[in-house]
Amino acid sequence: MNTDLLRTFIEVAKTRHFGHAADNLFLTQSAVSSRVKQLESLIGGPVFTRQRNNVLLTTAGERLLPHAENLLASWQLAVQEVGVPTKKNAQLSLGGTSNLWDTFLQSLLPKLSVAFPNLYMRTEINRSQHLVRSLLGGRVDIFATLDPPANSDFEIKCIGDLELIMVCNHEGKQIEEIPSLGHVFVDWGTAFNLQQARLFSEPVAPILHTGQSRIALEFILSHRGAAYLPRALVQPYLDEGNLYQVADSLEVHQDVFAVYLKGAESSLSLGPVINFLKARDIKPETTIVSVEDEF
Repeated sequence: MNTDLLRTFIEVAKTRHFGHAADNLFLTQSAVSSRVKQLESLIGGPVFTRQRNNVLLTTAGERLLPHAENLLASWQLAVQEVGVPTKKNAQLSLGGTSNLWDTFLQSLLPKLSVAFPNLYMRTEINRSQHLVRSLLGGRVDIFATLDPPANSDFEIKCIGDLELIMVCNHEGKQIEEIPSLGHVFVDWGTAFNLQQARLFSEPVAPILHTGQSRIALEFILSHRGAAYLPRALVQPYLDEGNLYQVADSLEVHQDVFAVYLKGAESSLSLGPVINFLKARDIKPETTIVSVEDEF
């Protein structure tokens, strides 16, 4: 299978437009059409239909799409791993949900690089369900999540926690005043989301629902609202008087879990990394500092 055909098929499926796909792939529209025809010839039927200038997947195309994504991802992973420089003799693919990267996981990467100088690292940001499939498919070695999956094939270890506090950009606000100010709902995992839903005496529709803490932070700073955000992220704004903690709101510690396949701890390459993560008791960091002196 020509991976260019799969890449073109995925791009057309994403943009629903041959011309836009051609622009994104730096091809002519006729080249995109030709690749799609070659793929359809291999598949044995059409993968797209045109309806009112809109390109839609056929039933066969819908069935092909997840396989094409997996095949392309596996091929890219194989190329990267085979092409690892000889000095980089260990490999780690680390995944995480979007709400963990900006305040928790990104500060971990330099520490891993210093502790394991021969480690070649890849990252993946995705939803928990997709990370589970990536772990089972071998595209991810370890992923971090707030909602560990129930799967007998996995090992789950707590590697740290997030301290979440409710903040707003108005001083002296209390929890009962938040509905009028505007509730910004940040996805911090199923268990805590249920607690958020019970914050108010009556159901309150959020003015913004997001899975990324920095989006919520920028919205509150530039507009209005209140949200549960990591203390490490908002502390500078609290110190400067740009944000205020909601007076009677609870402070919550949310555990962060590492998920990996059973038996990975005995692996020569993954075992030391897993033990490193388990021993760190990771805390969120938002400032970039040198880690060379820590080891």
